[in-house]
Amino acid sequence: MRTRWNDFFFFFMIVLLATACSKNIRETTVENPDASYRLVIAGDSSEFKDSIRERLMNNYQHICHIDVVNLDKLEGIDEDQYDAVLIMDTLMAWGGFNREVKRFIDSRQDSRKIVVFFTAGDPESVYSYKGVDAITSASVPAQEDDVVDRLTREIDLLLSGQR
Repeated sequence: MRTRWNDFFFFFMIVLLATACSKNIRETTVENPDASYRLVIAGDSSEFKDSIRERLMNNYQHICHIDVVNLDKLEGIDEDQYDAVLIMDTLMAWGGFNREVKRFIDSRQDSRKIVVFFTAGDPESVYSYKGVDAITSASVPAQEDDVVDRLTREIDLLLSGQR
């Protein structure tokens, strides 16, 4: 019984910490009337993800109209209006992730426009859900360049129609 209680307590603390670590992002739109493409970035906030999001926005602001929204707005996103959908979330213990992300992916017949980035305690694990492969990384500033490069490659493939 004591072991079961310890397991429950440990699980509760992980969920509590994960919830406390994620917060809403500052929603914004980068208008570009000459944009050839439309990109939406849905996510939660952390220092690491915010930095990556800012770098991606700087990379794409000259060729994309960019909408940045919180994860709770995913359900309202019409991916037909976008050339790429980037989801930035936190991978919880035992591979769990935000239910809005799961619902969004579940409700799509074609997930080719979706790029998922998870910050994870075990960044070496390969994570895939319903044909969507996730890019994972620990929230380590030294890995930021690699993450931005990997996300840029995936988004570029979408924008060029090669994916």
